[in-house]
Amino acid sequence: MKICTVVVTYNRYNLLKECLDALLNQTYKTDILLVDNASIDGTDNKIKEDGYLKHSNLIYSRLESNLGGAGGFHFGVKYALENNYDFVWLMDDDAEPELDCLELLMTYTDKAEYSAFAPSLYVGDKTNSVLNITGGHRGVFDYTKPLPSFQKPIDKTEYEKELCKIDMASFVGILIPISSIKKIGLPRDDFFIHHDDVEYSLRLSQIGKILMVTKSKIYHKEKRQEEKYLKRFWIFEKNRIKFEVLWLKYFGMRNSIYLALQYGQDKLIIPKVLWSYLVLVKDILIYDDNKIKRILFATNSIFDGLRGHFDNTKAKKILGK
Repeated sequence: MKICTVVVTYNRYNLLKECLDALLNQTYKTDILLVDNASIDGTDNKIKEDGYLKHSNLIYSRLESNLGGAGGFHFGVKYALENNYDFVWLMDDDAEPELDCLELLMTYTDKAEYSAFAPSLYVGDKTNSVLNITGGHRGVFDYTKPLPSFQKPIDKTEYEKELCKIDMASFVGILIPISSIKKIGLPRDDFFIHHDDVEYSLRLSQIGKILMVTKSKIYHKEKRQEEKYLKRFWIFEKNRIKFEVLWLKYFGMRNSIYLALQYGQDKLIIPKVLWSYLVLVKDILIYDDNKIKRILFATNSIFDGLRGHFDNTKAKKILGK
């Protein structure tokens, strides 16, 4: 089978190297499309200096601007579709699959009733990791409770089985047949970041379950900066988002609300969203700094989600950038 592995990267070269090394040494060989989201950390030069472009199966494509993870995966899946691959294997630059990860997945791809295939996911690196059972990367959908997210954790006992049927797999190791992509289309590029994989899984679930192969493993290092801090008001305490990363949260809230309206089966979803907006504004007024800009973020993300408005420049505009 002809497989295109798509890795999307932005300013994380040290992690990217570990990902590429694992992919180049897979027991099941693939082409590797590296989509560089216009990194500004010298990735374009370092990848040449370290000899990665000497590998004939590694294709390096640097985008003109940062399109976010959603734009990067849209670009990569489109490339695989247009170049007649049989499968596309998606992952972030902070992922590292076991060397037999893909080979184990391919063992089950003759099961045509499934829309996609996925390894079990471990959070951390290979020497210090735990099985992810929170539902964030692998889960089942509850359409009656679409907020804050559709996906819910899989029962722990399912991980003891060789195979597990799931509804959602993040873009960290999901293997998608091109035949599925031809049925449901490309991942959306206008989500920018957050929940683009949930949206795609919602579409995949319309044509079949995703099969998780538990003995196939991928590690997700999730190297994010600390996003929250504890804020006190009188005798009350609450975790708050740091202002410098707040602009990224705009996309998550907008996209999750949009998906809840599009796919959810909760008739009270709009009143619940509006109530959560009032609670959010109340908390901003009580706990936070930069109150006016925070309220602008909350207002725009929620109401853009309600009306399905996707302007990916808006978050930085609010910051005055």
